[in-house]
Amino acid sequence: MTLTPLSIAQEVGAERLVGDSTRLITGFASLTEAGETDLTFFSDGRYEAYLYATKAAAVLLSPDFQPKKPLPSHTTWIYVRRPEHAFYSLISKYRVPPLPQWGREPYSVIHPTAEVPEATYIGAFSYIGERVRLSDNVWIFPFVYIGAEVEIGEGTLVYPHAVIMPGTKIGRGCIIHPGAVIGADGFGFYKGEQRLYERIPQIGHVVLEDEVEVGANTCIDRATLGQTHVGYGVKLDNLIQVGHNVKIGAHTAIAAQTGIAGSSVVGAYCRIGGQVGIADHLRVADHSSIAAQSGVSRSITTPGKSWRGSPAQEVRQQLLIEALTRRLPEIYPKLRELEKILSQP
Repeated sequence: MTLTPLSIAQEVGAERLVGDSTRLITGFASLTEAGETDLTFFSDGRYEAYLYATKAAAVLLSPDFQPKKPLPSHTTWIYVRRPEHAFYSLISKYRVPPLPQWGREPYSVIHPTAEVPEATYIGAFSYIGERVRLSDNVWIFPFVYIGAEVEIGEGTLVYPHAVIMPGTKIGRGCIIHPGAVIGADGFGFYKGEQRLYERIPQIGHVVLEDEVEVGANTCIDRATLGQTHVGYGVKLDNLIQVGHNVKIGAHTAIAAQTGIAGSSVVGAYCRIGGQVGIADHLRVADHSSIAAQSGVSRSITTPGKSWRGSPAQEVRQQLLIEALTRRLPEIYPKLRELEKILSQP
């Protein structure tokens, strides 16, 4: 990769450029780690102090930014709307490793009834089952298992050691990261005559709409009946458990180690932090924000609210409870004294 501040400014639609426009840029780095040939960006005022000390060749920053002191002259300043977005779009274009060429590597197995276009990549030791339907521009990396009657849309990537169980439907432009398991049996049991657990057959399937990203080692269980449904543009982090018959609305983002129990419905445009637990058969309204390590034990019915704690409550209420809880050691002796006074005849 060989870029200059001028070529970058032209590509991202910068409003102006200050400094040397011809110096070579060969890498991308953070504001604090950037060297003399790196491009970086500035978009968060909390890091302004680092801006004046950066060694970067060039910095993307907003035209509205007003520095508190002179900016270093050894750096070229590229003023562009949404500098963070511009920075990551450049990384996507110039630094993401190229995908493998179309074709079938040795030791991959493709069932004769599977529909696999020429414009696909099938990695070594991967398995494509009966009546699988792959669209054009699909990459199946080595050691992937794809069960019977799976459908995968155009432009989807399935990384090594992912398991796509039978009947799963995956849309266009999805990314399935290593070790993800989509379509395993849901956790469905009932107690039989001798109060022993009997398995409930899990005969549903999983549907991922377009542009869904599933993190490494995340598990999305098949439905008992019907479907487990993940909406358009949903982003799932690593190590998430999505139970059977769960529905997740479009453009919701969920951080690592969150668990969503069976038959719960999470709305659209929600933001859910890490290690959140959502009990079964609940509803979470659209545009809800749930802080990390919260426990959702009842439905959230009002859209656009922020929640925190276990059990989860609206943020202001939870912060008040936490503040009062911290004061209990000093309040308790006073209560004991009041009890003594009130108990006297």
